[in-house]
Amino acid sequence: MRSTVFIFFMVPALRLWAQQPVAELEPTTIRIGEQVSLKYTVAYRMDQGGGNVVWPVIGDTLPQRIEVVRDSGIDTIMPDKENDPYSFIQTRTLTVTSFDSGYWAVEPLRFVVNGDTVESNALVLTVNTVEVDTAQAIRDIKGIYEVPFSLMDWLKENWPWVAGGVAGIAGVVLALVFLLRRKPKTAIAIPEPVVPLHVRVLSGLDDIEGKRLWQQGLHKQYHSEVTDLLRGYIEERFGAPALEKTTDELLQELKLSSMRHEHREQLGNILRLADFVKFAKLTPAPAENEQLMMAARRFVQETTSPEPGATPHTNAPAHAH
Repeated sequence: MRSTVFIFFMVPALRLWAQQPVAELEPTTIRIGEQVSLKYTVAYRMDQGGGNVVWPVIGDTLPQRIEVVRDSGIDTIMPDKENDPYSFIQTRTLTVTSFDSGYWAVEPLRFVVNGDTVESNALVLTVNTVEVDTAQAIRDIKGIYEVPFSLMDWLKENWPWVAGGVAGIAGVVLALVFLLRRKPKTAIAIPEPVVPLHVRVLSGLDDIEGKRLWQQGLHKQYHSEVTDLLRGYIEERFGAPALEKTTDELLQELKLSSMRHEHREQLGNILRLADFVKFAKLTPAPAENEQLMMAARRFVQETTSPEPGATPHTNAPAHAH
């Protein structure tokens, strides 16, 4: 008996969560082609597990020859946030019209609120035709009336373009006057001094020695920088692709160059020692590192082509590299 009474009182309370959606039509009477606002409002609560609202699918047309022009989408608001934070309202406004005269019913839409299916109220849209005064005679359509050209009216409509064009022309004229009156200044080109090849290479060897690489244990980097500099010197001095060749390929290539035999042997000793350090992970003695730098300098000095006014390298740093 108590269970029956409990269910009797709880069912109406649960139904309060699923209040009937309200449909409003403003105005209810229009002429053909005029637009009217159709607003749907759904109130619900989110306490005790509620708060689920499923709207029906609304397409481009409604039944009874009513067309949807615009859909505002669903908007959710809290009417009394401070006193009742669980009460919510969802609204959706449709702009509708009709192109057929008559009385057209806005049929109820079905919503699912908190699991219950509820329907909105039905409405009636009255669509009237345009009244025609039959007492007057039917007139022909008037022809196209051409408005005479007026310069003042044209300037009022196009004055920004006219002003911009005048300003642009004035700017071009002023620029031309300025350029024509400006005296050209003769630029005196100072030729840059040409640094001989051997001076640049010997200066590069000085820079490598100043880094003190092998003294820091960087033997591989030390030998790589020295041999790379020598290979670049050979390419520029003898025209052989030294940077792209292995040691044996380079020495074979240099047999066809102007390099003397003793200089090829000297270069071979430098490159093979560097290959052992770079690829065989050989750790050279300090004397071998010092001998490498001395041999590189001697090779450059002995293979330098005679140049007028050239002075021998005195191990002084140069400004160009």
